[in-house]
Amino acid sequence: MRVWALFVAIALLAGRPAAADELQVQPVIGDSPMRCYDYRGALVRTLMTTDLGDVGRASIIARMPIISLDSDRMRSLPGKMQVFFYMHECAHHVLGHMLRPTLESEREADCWSVNYGRWSGLLTRKDIEGFAPYLVRSNGSARGHLPGRERLAFLLTCFDKPESEPLAFMAKERDAAQSQR
Repeated sequence: MRVWALFVAIALLAGRPAAADELQVQPVIGDSPMRCYDYRGALVRTLMTTDLGDVGRASIIARMPIISLDSDRMRSLPGKMQVFFYMHECAHHVLGHMLRPTLESEREADCWSVNYGRWSGLLTRKDIEGFAPYLVRSNGSARGHLPGRERLAFLLTCFDKPESEPLAFMAKERDAAQSQR
């Protein structure tokens, strides 16, 4: 019964019927296999969908952390920007924003994703500078997303002034990647 309720909830979230194989644990985003763990260490699943109304969204359904990505919107972006948006949604789970969202949550997620991207070698400063043509069209949002030019400047500031220590999540990812080599 619980599993059925989960799929019904996901179908409602996505706006169409969902199948079990649509929940990915290691999606390939921008040609890079990605994985996300929330603040508890729980694996975050990814749902590729359409008509989401945004590039991505972080949510919890039946106690399962989920990143929903609009596959049409993602395809319209360069690979490195797809990685950034995936990591931004992952950051909401890592930082526990699903429990206590604030107006600062979006900036915290932006900064975390840029720091993780730099630390992991997935993003360079030049990659972030390349987001400009896509971000400049954004007016920001009432939920805390900065307007395009301000958001780009903020991302570059985060990249240039990284946090001193990677989170335990980052170390866990590095160790897992090294053990697969």
